[in-house]
Amino acid sequence: MRRKTLVAAGFVIATVLQGISYPAIALAADNTAADQPTSSLVGEQNSAAEDTDVQSETSDNDNTDDGTAPEANNADNKENVSPAASATPKAESTTDDESNDSPSTTPQNGWDQDKSHWYENGQIVHSKFFYDKGSDAWYWAEADGSIACDKDVYVPNSNTDRSHGKWVRFDKQRRMVKGEDYRYGSWYYFDTNTGAMAKGITRISSNGGKWVYYDLTTGKMQYGERYIHYDESHTGWYYFDPQTGAMAHDFVYLRQANKWVYYDKYTGKMQYGEHCINDGWYYMNTTTGALAKGWTNLKNKRVYYDPTSSRMVHGGLIINGKHYFFDPYTGAKYSKQQIVNRLLNSARSQIGKHPDCPGTLAANGGLICPYGPCMSFVWYSFHTAGLDIFLCDGAKSGWPHNNYDWYASRGRINLSPQPGDVVFWQFGGWAKGLSASHAGIVASVTNGRVRIVDASDGSIAERNAYNGVRGYAHPYYDC
Repeated sequence: MRRKTLVAAGFVIATVLQGISYPAIALAADNTAADQPTSSLVGEQNSAAEDTDVQSETSDNDNTDDGTAPEANNADNKENVSPAASATPKAESTTDDESNDSPSTTPQNGWDQDKSHWYENGQIVHSKFFYDKGSDAWYWAEADGSIACDKDVYVPNSNTDRSHGKWVRFDKQRRMVKGEDYRYGSWYYFDTNTGAMAKGITRISSNGGKWVYYDLTTGKMQYGERYIHYDESHTGWYYFDPQTGAMAHDFVYLRQANKWVYYDKYTGKMQYGEHCINDGWYYMNTTTGALAKGWTNLKNKRVYYDPTSSRMVHGGLIINGKHYFFDPYTGAKYSKQQIVNRLLNSARSQIGKHPDCPGTLAANGGLICPYGPCMSFVWYSFHTAGLDIFLCDGAKSGWPHNNYDWYASRGRINLSPQPGDVVFWQFGGWAKGLSASHAGIVASVTNGRVRIVDASDGSIAERNAYNGVRGYAHPYYDC
């Protein structure tokens, strides 16, 4: 006779949810340069994600959100849940002395057998980030419990605040992408902590570190000239290398506009107006940013910028055959009278002194006259004033006749003295057969009386001109 045995069993299930922390969003990955521009990826550290589901949006191509500085969506759940114990009676067995119980295949925490779902406390996770220690990667569980794969996902902060959040990307292994990523024909960048897609000006570590710009809507890396305006610190024209996307911090030639411009070495913004760069002065058009070349009128002065380098010229320069002098500090063009005054100040400053004029001339590659220092002193006066080009176009000879012949061949000698002229004599002796044997500088002309500064009789002095003047040479002061 078969016996029916009623088997009743009670069991208790207790689970503990492991705390999983999702990293907080950072301003921009690898942004360590203190003197560089601020990243546009603005985010604040967020508290742990709530257990309530957050509905995400997905995209297989370009991604947009409603804000240019999304907050991070937190993805951890640190509550430890321990469901109340329960005892559920089993159904009556219909077999002799046997139970129909079999071990459950549903995990308490982690992947199911085919890794198609993630469980926490025995429940499939929905609309939530989760971290798998085994693969050391973050994943996203969709609203239906499936795992995001090879796609971009927009995760809002909450269902009630969908305008703030972040775009993240998951690869074909379903892992969250971090760092640089090339997809859809463009480069993107994802924060190395939060995985948030970068937008705006961002510092990345590749190629030794560089600042780049990601479109505020699509997140794509941008190239070439760009006008950026998304906050007070990032407003202006910038330039990004056509190959690498690196922000320019130097002079750049814009071929289409046929102009050279300059981007600040710290901010990368196009500059305007007058600027000192690498110990030189430059001027950028206040509207276009184009570097000035040639003659330019600035406030209270006329200056000249080198046609090739655009650098402001200082000192003497021959331009289209004409001789000019520009102030050594301000670059302002000198008048004829200013040039003459500068020369005479230089000559008079040597009175009563004994500078080694021939030695200095020789050190600068000039020829020394062994019969006296007179012409060496004239050269020295021009040289120390920075007026070399006004004496025989910069020729360096201590022989008086060499200088006289140079001016005579150009029709620049007569007997009408003017301050700043070079005066010559022919005293014979050693200079027999030569055009000149002595030289000085005309200091003043008053009612026919000529005063000179010269090196003679063992001293440098200002005195009345000697008799027998051969001629007065007129340097090219008439600029």
